[in-house]
Amino acid sequence: MSIETGVGGPRLLAQGPVATVYAGRDPATGNDFAIKMFPGSFDRETSAWLDRERKALAAVRSTRSILQIDDVMAYPDGRSGIRRELCAGSLAGLLDSGTRLGVSDVLALGAAIASALAAAHGADVLHGGVSPHNVLYRASGEFVLADFSVALRRRFPRDPMYAVEYTAPETLRDDTLSAASDLYGLGAVLYTALTGAPPFPRHTGQQPGERILQVLREPVAPIQDPSVPRELSGTILRLLAKEPADRPQDVASLARLFTKLRQPGGEIVTGESPDLPSEEEEADVEFDDFAEVSRPAAAAPSVPQLQPVRVVQAPPAGGRTLIREFSGPLKRDREIPWRPIVTAGAGVLLAGLAVVPLVLGPAEIGGQAVPLAAAIPAPSPASAPAPDVKLALAPPQDQSDHVQLTWTAEGELDFVVIMAGERLETKQLVAHRQRGMDVPVDPARRYCFQLRATDGRHVYTTDPMPIRGARCNP
Repeated sequence: MSIETGVGGPRLLAQGPVATVYAGRDPATGNDFAIKMFPGSFDRETSAWLDRERKALAAVRSTRSILQIDDVMAYPDGRSGIRRELCAGSLAGLLDSGTRLGVSDVLALGAAIASALAAAHGADVLHGGVSPHNVLYRASGEFVLADFSVALRRRFPRDPMYAVEYTAPETLRDDTLSAASDLYGLGAVLYTALTGAPPFPRHTGQQPGERILQVLREPVAPIQDPSVPRELSGTILRLLAKEPADRPQDVASLARLFTKLRQPGGEIVTGESPDLPSEEEEADVEFDDFAEVSRPAAAAPSVPQLQPVRVVQAPPAGGRTLIREFSGPLKRDREIPWRPIVTAGAGVLLAGLAVVPLVLGPAEIGGQAVPLAAAIPAPSPASAPAPDVKLALAPPQDQSDHVQLTWTAEGELDFVVIMAGERLETKQLVAHRQRGMDVPVDPARRYCFQLRATDGRHVYTTDPMPIRGARCNP
């Protein structure tokens, strides 16, 4: 589902719970880069704190697995942003695509993240949110850790449920960020890379409080794969200890351990390397608050002034929804092309609700919708016909600056609203188990809305419904 637009400029890569990331190219040098734009400005305290972090990390620039901030920018519309190296993709994108990393690759991943954390901690800089979304890889296949900045995390806080499965217990309890909480994130990332699932995956119907209690109280399931060396699995479980004091204290030693285990004569049997997207291929984009996850920018245009982006919130119960609206002249003679998003692969029903790439024409702004994988779990393959849940979306109630949506259905379902508007990128709004939502809209634009739901085994979809005379083309 997409909306045609004639707006040019930088290529939109992804939208996360807080920031938006674009790809651009320096017309003077021809070098590609990524720009991460935040919804507000960096105040004086944030700017000073960020400057100290940048200078400290620049002193350990020789550690290639740290993705540096190359520049800080301020725009006339009041937003601030950072400029960084453009990478080929993220670990989250690889895992969501079904790619499994062999033990040797997980050890390379562990060595890269541990080396980055060791250098940063030695420079008195914390990361504050290690997850697969901010573990990126270059076109060469090197893993790097992005988004070192407690300053930006404090200035632009996110919904703690967004990456709760990678968040240390003490951070959930009292917002403590420390070297030990960074190590917990490292352990959670390696656990996910090895097993294909995070330490505490979400279950259908599980409430946010139950997930938090899991992280705070429940033990992590042991890694049962016999191909994983005991020294590696044991180290990961120690990294995931509930108490910070029970986790390994020397991250530099961890980096050396992972490197040693990967060398000839080590304990492991080398696994096959994952198929990382080449520079000519487009990688799936995943994005969290501070992850810089991007597609290769071989065709990225030169970057003029960024088009203004207004970020507003329509928060459902238990989560946050972000909506992107792009300014520009209204074209009322255009239809709204309604392109249903289909599942990718037999039996993979989650693709209809979760992280879905948009299919866009060459003159359109491309990118990714808000990731929903943390909100809706992957269902198991259906073995029986889908029941009739009587899913129905009522006619949208247009209130000029917002639209009231209500719907009915039978059974325990999780819902997502798909929204398309004239010359706007498709948006996916997580409604969880609500039966209604108020969605902010531009009073001058026409829109189409579609409702999708899952019971954990099947995906249900309504026909798109228009407002203001829009035509939603299948």
